[in-house]
Amino acid sequence: MPRQETTQERERRKARNRRIVVSFFAFIGLVAVLESPLARVRHIEVSGNTTVPMAQIVASSGIAYGESLWEVNRKLAASDIVAKVPMVDHAAISVSWPSGTVSIRVHERDVVAVYADPSGFYELMSNGYVYQKIPSAMGLPYPIVTAQDSKLSVHGMAPAAVSSVCRQLASVPASELAGVSEIHVNGDGTVTLYLDNDFEVLADVADLRGSVAAIQPTIRYFVGKGYRPGLIDLTGSPPYRYTPFASLPNSNVKTPAVSSRGGPARGTSPNTTSHS
Repeated sequence: MPRQETTQERERRKARNRRIVVSFFAFIGLVAVLESPLARVRHIEVSGNTTVPMAQIVASSGIAYGESLWEVNRKLAASDIVAKVPMVDHAAISVSWPSGTVSIRVHERDVVAVYADPSGFYELMSNGYVYQKIPSAMGLPYPIVTAQDSKLSVHGMAPAAVSSVCRQLASVPASELAGVSEIHVNGDGTVTLYLDNDFEVLADVADLRGSVAAIQPTIRYFVGKGYRPGLIDLTGSPPYRYTPFASLPNSNVKTPAVSSRGGPARGTSPNTTSHS
């Protein structure tokens, strides 16, 4: 004869059945929510862009209308925008579930220099991206950059050496570049800065930020000692060296100079003066 259920066993069976029913309807509800239009991308907003079209930013993100909000990978989409749109250096994405809105906030790179070559003038962004060709560099608050045999194309990247200079210039305050008329990329990891006061400065690209900050104090020192415009070598560590233009290679005139310590600078020619 079959054993009859006890009251306790009957209650456990009913509770188990209730859990199964609740779980089933919860699953059905979850599927309904996931498949509901309310859980899909219905609106995409883009802000912070002034030059890059919204359509380009949205396409680069990989986010599409109708896509499930659950499938929006905000971190991946932001990194894709930065990787695919050279004009953008930062992107952030947020999702609003009630409205089904994906908001994309971007920050565009700034113009840091104007590249000059025989074919014209080109605006360079902070990563070396060639933004556009312009008719003239007159009146622009950016230094002129030149280089040997570097051909640029609009919406392309400048050569590696020029791009490195652009990345450095992005961290240099505009006030410190006010007296710089041209930056020539030498191609050996150094640049020559031509100043409005007729001095020239040799600097390492890797430490261009620090070299620019040191330009004016160093020039004031040499001018205070009575030296006329010449070449100041800021590569390496102090003491920095000053060489009259007449003493540079290809010059037949030698102008003697004394070091700031009263004699020829150690490790330099008698025509070179150092400043520590």
